[in-house]
Amino acid sequence: MSSIAKSPLKGLRPTRMKAGISRVEDLANGQEALGPGVGAKTVYYCDGNAGNDNNSGVGGWENAFKTLATAMAASHADIALNKFGWAARNVIYCRADWFVEDLVALPQKTDVIGVGSADGRKGAGITGNHAPVNTTAGCRFFNFNFQPTAAADLWILTNATSGLEFWNCRFLSTNGATVAVSGIDTTASTFLKVIGCEFSGQFSADYIDIGAGAIDSMVIMDNIMSGGSDNGIMVTDTATVTATRRGMIIGNFIECADIAIDVNSTSLFNVFNNRLISGEAVGSGSYVIDLTYAVDNLLTGNDISVRIPSTTDITT
Repeated sequence: MSSIAKSPLKGLRPTRMKAGISRVEDLANGQEALGPGVGAKTVYYCDGNAGNDNNSGVGGWENAFKTLATAMAASHADIALNKFGWAARNVIYCRADWFVEDLVALPQKTDVIGVGSADGRKGAGITGNHAPVNTTAGCRFFNFNFQPTAAADLWILTNATSGLEFWNCRFLSTNGATVAVSGIDTTASTFLKVIGCEFSGQFSADYIDIGAGAIDSMVIMDNIMSGGSDNGIMVTDTATVTATRRGMIIGNFIECADIAIDVNSTSLFNVFNNRLISGEAVGSGSYVIDLTYAVDNLLTGNDISVRIPSTTDITT
């Protein structure tokens, strides 16, 4: 039996992509997104320019949905339909210059993959501010560009969303005169992963804001955050973990006006190998990092450059 599921449409393989048009190889890092289509239960297509929400969404670009909301609802329902989907994953391949949508419901166990281009940027673009409220787990975005329609957070996450991941995505602070507050504002959203992404421009608050509640196994790794936002990665309330599932802030480059990383004193995050630039002097105005769980971070303030923790900090 083939590991690639057949689509409901005339037995076509849903992973078929026409040569030269929005290939998976168009991805910024194709290797990380090549795998999902192989062995997926169902592969959907979504085309913001040429799609139609009355289409089946499967079998190729000629059958693509038009809106992400429709494609995501179809995938979410497909996973829950029967026992063949409960432990499976689906894929949605997306292309458009810019979808204009505010996403309020994410698909469970689905990889949403941007292909093609959006105004010269690789991948798909979404103009909108997103605050998913449905209970869902295991959605992943690859190779998307996000820009705001309103002066609010690009993404607001709550405990309704678990296991959301962003890979090789770009969070843009501005859209014309509209400036987003932050790239991601998350409160008690467990197993969140933000890996290999770019946060570009001057958000009016933080690149990433982490509120109260569970941060179990959160990973913020290998991201570029530049453009002079007020702050970098900020834990703005009391975080918690279950079963010592600490978070990780690893290998990020962060440039901001004030505090580059603030883990709220006694940290539930391990912080290592980050490169930081602050417009403030080195001290509590430029970083708040629990040295007990920190290794090999470098910070340049408006006065000096330091290693965090320093040799003095770790000498006993």
